[in-house]
Amino acid sequence: MADGGEFITVRRRKSRGKLQGRHNASLACLADVNNNNNSTSICKTSDSFYDKPWKDQRRNSHPAKAKSCTELRIVGKAERRHAAGFHTRRCICRWVMSYGRLLWTDQLKLDFSQGCPVCRVSFSTEEALRNHMQKQHGRDFDLMLDVTDRRIVRNTMRLTVKYLARASRMIIRVENYSEVVLILRAVYLFGLDQRLEPTFDGVLRMVPGYSYEIEHTVKQCIPNYQYTMILSATVAGSQVELIEQYYVQMLKSTPMVGNQLKMGILPYHHIPQYLIDLYLKEFEHDNHYDRLAMLCLENLRKFNKAGLTPTNYVEHLRLLNMIEDYDLQTTFATYTIPKVTLKPMEQARRYLITLDQFDVPPNLLEEDGYARITVTKHNRNVDNNLEFINGYIDAVNETGIVVTMQAPVRFTLPCRVEFPLNRTQYKLEYEALAHISKIDLDQLLFPKVMAKKRRPVRQVKFDWFQPTIAANAEQVTAIRNIVNMTSYPAPYIIFGPPGTGKTSTIVEAVLQIWRQQPRAHVLVAASSNFACNELTQRLMRFVPEADIFRFFSRSCERNIETIDMEILEISNLATGIYEIPTYEHIYGSRIVVSTVTNCGRLAQAHVIPTFFDYIFIDECGSAKEISALVPIAGVGTEGSKIHASVILAGDPKQLGPVVRFEFLKKTVHNTSLLERLMAQGIYKRDPNTGEFNSLVITKLLDNYRSHKSLIHFSNEWFYEGELRARAASELTDWAINWNCLPNMAFPIIFHSVVGITRVDKQSCSSFNKEEAQKVLFYVQKMLTDGINERQIREQDIGIVSPYRRQVSFLRQGCRNYGWEEIEVGSAEQFQGREKPVIIVSTVRSQRKHVGFLANTRRLNVVITRARCLLIIIGNPDTLQNDPHWYRLLRYIYENNGVRGIDFVLRKPEVNIAAREEEEDFA
Repeated sequence: MADGGEFITVRRRKSRGKLQGRHNASLACLADVNNNNNSTSICKTSDSFYDKPWKDQRRNSHPAKAKSCTELRIVGKAERRHAAGFHTRRCICRWVMSYGRLLWTDQLKLDFSQGCPVCRVSFSTEEALRNHMQKQHGRDFDLMLDVTDRRIVRNTMRLTVKYLARASRMIIRVENYSEVVLILRAVYLFGLDQRLEPTFDGVLRMVPGYSYEIEHTVKQCIPNYQYTMILSATVAGSQVELIEQYYVQMLKSTPMVGNQLKMGILPYHHIPQYLIDLYLKEFEHDNHYDRLAMLCLENLRKFNKAGLTPTNYVEHLRLLNMIEDYDLQTTFATYTIPKVTLKPMEQARRYLITLDQFDVPPNLLEEDGYARITVTKHNRNVDNNLEFINGYIDAVNETGIVVTMQAPVRFTLPCRVEFPLNRTQYKLEYEALAHISKIDLDQLLFPKVMAKKRRPVRQVKFDWFQPTIAANAEQVTAIRNIVNMTSYPAPYIIFGPPGTGKTSTIVEAVLQIWRQQPRAHVLVAASSNFACNELTQRLMRFVPEADIFRFFSRSCERNIETIDMEILEISNLATGIYEIPTYEHIYGSRIVVSTVTNCGRLAQAHVIPTFFDYIFIDECGSAKEISALVPIAGVGTEGSKIHASVILAGDPKQLGPVVRFEFLKKTVHNTSLLERLMAQGIYKRDPNTGEFNSLVITKLLDNYRSHKSLIHFSNEWFYEGELRARAASELTDWAINWNCLPNMAFPIIFHSVVGITRVDKQSCSSFNKEEAQKVLFYVQKMLTDGINERQIREQDIGIVSPYRRQVSFLRQGCRNYGWEEIEVGSAEQFQGREKPVIIVSTVRSQRKHVGFLANTRRLNVVITRARCLLIIIGNPDTLQNDPHWYRLLRYIYENNGVRGIDFVLRKPEVNIAAREEEEDFA
């Protein structure tokens, strides 16, 4: 808030323990909920009460457009009067429990604990609790849990608190967060004097979305002290009493906020009809094409033959991006269900759409995707009998697609559901091309020779933030040259094979810039939010919070419970909901961290293009070239000038961009900017010395992740044998001498299983029950017996499989055993990650082809995630059909690492390893 004050945030927990909630724009920070008996949501009421939908949690709540709401709305004039010039403080408010009580019936016979909901002291009898409440808290207030209580799934009210330090006042804001009319009866504060103070005691009718502000004087708000607030209300027209409890805690002061970034409108970018015609004919020649279509087809063939050049760069990438854009629009359109059957979920406005209703498997639908339901009304007197309800995909699982809609759906009427493609990424990429077309492409994107006028080397001595850097010559060289911009205006490349400290190098380089160049500003981008959060956490160990800002996209709001609290506090999710950052957030920070795509918002908001001096792009090898332009074009360029020094980090030997359309796989659209640049002259090895030019590129060589046996195969086949195993033995030797290893000194197991590859009828994805059983066998053994008397936690184990159905099958198997913390995913999901133990299920069995297991980059990722132990489960006869898998099996076989059914090594036939195209990986 611009007026200052102390903020409080509300958060609640799902029944399974994950955090959830969307909060008002005046909220500040997030917290967990206690796991004690008071952390209970209970209500004693009729079923009809639960049929009332709760308010949409994806958008800010607004008062209902009703006269009663307008007449009753109270504006906090006192707040504005006292707020000027005050400190803004950050507080936290924890939603602890909500329960409802029927005042007239006693239908449920439940045994609840008799704990005090204020100070959390337990009592053996209800009478003792009542006496305690009256004597200790100053109120004969009936808050005790009793047999007529029933659980409430979500909080019905929203509480925010702002503390005005100089005026010693709390501004308490209560909002009706449900979609039923509530009667607010009381608001109590349990303060330092250990007594309940009534801050509101009356009767106030609150329609859905209505908010009310209360001003309460307190002598002092103690930092880190946990206050308790209790709200009491009744549901209008019913006999239900609602009680909600919150914990309030002040954390720290926060900076004043100003004007939000003003985002320009992104053009729609229509796909031209001539390109659609080519797409429908699969880009084959046809004499019936019009002139524009023929010209476009000729250009595509000419561009594909020549590759990317400075002259065709913009037009070529725009054409390829439009093809992918339209292909995805077409694919998403096939997921439309004209007459859908919606199954209501427990929470209001959430509906399950079973997979059997789709004509084609919805393999591309993901959480946070758009959903739109069209309801046909049976009212002939109305011209427009269609009702459109927007929503989003809340979950994707083996059962179906769960959607959350902005309003209740009358699913008794005919309904049509669509899943429109979110085109924001493509629009930002088109805009990036428009900006990049103005610069000299030879300097930035096609460097052939070193710049004649290089910036002088200023920093030569460094005090390292991370002491281990000093002993790594490659990291020292990379950091020194990055800080001194030795490659400018060409990008500097950090070639980081698995486990070689690529992230540490980026972090140290940013920190050195931050220390040695006080006026420099750095933008740090990565392909995934996980990588961005990891970079932010590491930077925060050394950089003051005021100097770093984490810029989240709107989609991150629904997964806010998975984000570390310290990161949230320095982000645009600090209020508990997504907010557009202010200009002060950007210009007031030395370091800004965001995803590659979200960086396009900075150009969209017309942030000064000379503001950032350095732009780092991590995981650049897994991003399309046009995607990598988004953090650069318009952000680090101004007109024809290149202002920022660009640093690209990644590994071209690991998984590249995800391209699904077959035509595009054979084009430069399937190649990352990092991989293409490394084929340019100045980034290639010197033919005489075999060395890279360290002024523009550094290859990191010391592996700090894995046991030497775990990196040997990839080192020999993908990295010219240059990697050096430098990891400490106490981190990598957990499994050495483990009794399950066929070779006690070799921490790799290939367990041969001749299973059956089954294809799921609904998802068309493959799974293998026999392999899944063996995976769960190893997991159970490690969790039960440990490894060499070392206790193995669920978080220590990662399970990798290339098939979406096998991933969900294994996840369900883990849940059946109660293993909620074991991570199960695809190679794409594990890229950039590591675990002490990795178990791989290859799935393919009794087939001539290995499918997309033949992708050598996927193989490289899978076998380099493990730190201590790698277990591969598969059919050796099938896997040997691929030459790379044959080499891996031979490596394990020769080191006596094989268990299970006996098999004979044989070289694959020449053409039998041909890739079988599939698109069902997770």
